[in-house]
Amino acid sequence: MSFEYWYVFPYAVLVATLCNSSGFSGAVLFQPFFYLVLQTPVPQSIATGIATETIGMTSGSIRYFMMKKHDFKSYIYFLPWIMVGVLAGLFVFNKLSPTTMKLLVGLVMVMVAISQLMSSRVKKKSDTPWSLWVLGPLSFLAGLFSASTGTGIAELTQPLSEHGKKLPTKVANVNAIMLEATGDWMITAANLSLGNIRWDILIFSASGVLIGGQLGALVSVHLPDRLLKTIFCFAIAAVGSFYIWVSIR
Repeated sequence: MSFEYWYVFPYAVLVATLCNSSGFSGAVLFQPFFYLVLQTPVPQSIATGIATETIGMTSGSIRYFMMKKHDFKSYIYFLPWIMVGVLAGLFVFNKLSPTTMKLLVGLVMVMVAISQLMSSRVKKKSDTPWSLWVLGPLSFLAGLFSASTGTGIAELTQPLSEHGKKLPTKVANVNAIMLEATGDWMITAANLSLGNIRWDILIFSASGVLIGGQLGALVSVHLPDRLLKTIFCFAIAAVGSFYIWVSIR
């Protein structure tokens, strides 16, 4: 086994800890790291980022399930729409050119960052849950974006759960993580069959997120609801803007 990418391990522990404590997906930080730092092609960086995230989010989901921090009814409510969106996103992923893919990734990242920042600034919530005909199509888009860019399910279902289904912030974070983990297994299975995953990188990133997923679930109860989310939003917006600039250039 080559240890060329050993430094991915501590990075993965840190990212998985932050993501599993705040309701963000890990691929949003793994994918640009693999592309910009390790110089992997965009399709491989997205696929390997999602595969890494699959393991990390599953690790966190198991811990949250054992802690009984989730809302199973809301999880089931969103799941069918997300899975159909994932199927559509896998089709899009295989049709895009690398340049178009970079542009799409950038646009989705910026859009997600803006929507999360707007969501975090909402102080007074309506008591009326949103209609299925609003939440359903938005959940479909979350699945589509995740499968085609590596960003979407956790970032979009968190505010949909919090503001649409009226769940407490931390419960919405947990549900977003569990939905992301479920959708990611389908995406990763497809990428395995396509040969898009870099195993020499995944062995270190997967080992790191197994640990980080557990740590994130344990420390989440001690963190402010909004602090990490705001930091992530600005980081995602910066990376997304860079991708847009590169693709247009």
